[in-house]
Amino acid sequence: MKIYKIPTWARLTHMQLTFSGAIIMAMGSVWVHYTACQSSLKSYNATDTDIDIEMYFTPEDPCMDLIIKKILSAKKRILVQAYVITSEKIARALIQAHQKKIKVQLLVDKNTQSSKGSKIDLMLQYGIPIIIDTPSPFGIAHSKTMIIDDTYVITGSFNWTDGAQFKNSETVVIIKGKDSNRKFKNNWYKRAKSGKKLKSIR
Repeated sequence: MKIYKIPTWARLTHMQLTFSGAIIMAMGSVWVHYTACQSSLKSYNATDTDIDIEMYFTPEDPCMDLIIKKILSAKKRILVQAYVITSEKIARALIQAHQKKIKVQLLVDKNTQSSKGSKIDLMLQYGIPIIIDTPSPFGIAHSKTMIIDDTYVITGSFNWTDGAQFKNSETVVIIKGKDSNRKFKNNWYKRAKSGKKLKSIR
């Protein structure tokens, strides 16, 4: 039986082709992910011509006071997304706005109500509508956002807790712009539509 040996030059060519093919496939995969990401980003580009962005950082800046000031300045609507709400000041400000006939609505994580120090049941007692966000069976609703009227959005890493102001290093971004507000608002309503209304556990 004859044994045929592949010449060295042929083996190198085969290896080069295999390596080149792997690079092309990898680049193709990267390009697909890149273009998909670019496509996704384009759909959320804001077109505000008068956009104004303010940035604040805890514990140095008085972020809690700035947030409460924005809540109390609302004229018709406050839409909240929250992972947790334990701040008495923020809860009371939202209740005060609700009592002034401002349309206050909350979209929260499924565990927010049972979190230690949660103010969810307090707000339910005052008639504020609260919806459980359900991103997936095992996911969490981790957004920290307030959409105020048709102009302002407050977002960032700042949870609606006292710890976010006095203990943690957090970021608060206040965006003024109608188009940005509309995009956040559309996302809020989309999430709320697939959620379920929360009832008091007391």
